[in-house]
Amino acid sequence: MEVLALTVSAPVASFRRPLDLNYQRTLPLPPPTTLIGLAGAALGLADRELWESTSPLQELKVSVLMQPSHYTQRDPGFARDMWTVLKIKNNKIADRAPYFRELLFFPRYTLLFGGPRELLESLKKAFLDPVYPLSLGREDELLWIEEEPQVLPLTPAETETSTFYGTAVPGDIRELEIRMPMEPGLRVEPPVVETVPLAFEVGEKGVRAPLRRTPLTFIPLSLPLEIQGLSPVFRYGSRCFTWMNP
Repeated sequence: MEVLALTVSAPVASFRRPLDLNYQRTLPLPPPTTLIGLAGAALGLADRELWESTSPLQELKVSVLMQPSHYTQRDPGFARDMWTVLKIKNNKIADRAPYFRELLFFPRYTLLFGGPRELLESLKKAFLDPVYPLSLGREDELLWIEEEPQVLPLTPAETETSTFYGTAVPGDIRELEIRMPMEPGLRVEPPVVETVPLAFEVGEKGVRAPLRRTPLTFIPLSLPLEIQGLSPVFRYGSRCFTWMNP
């Protein structure tokens, strides 16, 4: 197995937490299904084709590393936006329902895809000439590929305890063996724990049902955590990561 790495950025992005409705909070990083969907869009796979058992991306592994924003050199900007949903009944507007959605401004990520070299080379070519537009989150949140994707050998981490920041790891942080930096006056954003699907099942009418729900811990860029017992763990440059969908 090797890894395909590409660094992307976007003016705005939002990754809704699965159970949020009227107030839609965003995850700080794209979840596994977003990354797999992005690869499927590049290859031109329809929704049903992407998630069926014969999909060429069935065994694709994914991870992500947050990078400092070009504008703040820190985490992306954050805002809340109010939308109005128009409910139609008998071809007329019957009701207006406001809801709030959290947005990330100018996020940057290094997306990591693991698999056999032949698949990754196909993905590399597809990302440079995608069949469908590439977006982070909603369809109109288009991304920009900052540099040409690279297929690289996987480099294992050499120690049992690895430091993670600006990434997501499988499991609930409350059940992991961790060590946090404790310095006087330290102020950090807490990690986010969310149970997310790793795949979907597409029904006859095109309705998606979540599969393989699993807890993930999303670690902020500003909070390095030493975590013991995760396996396998790899390195990309000076950063540690593990697959979000092991």
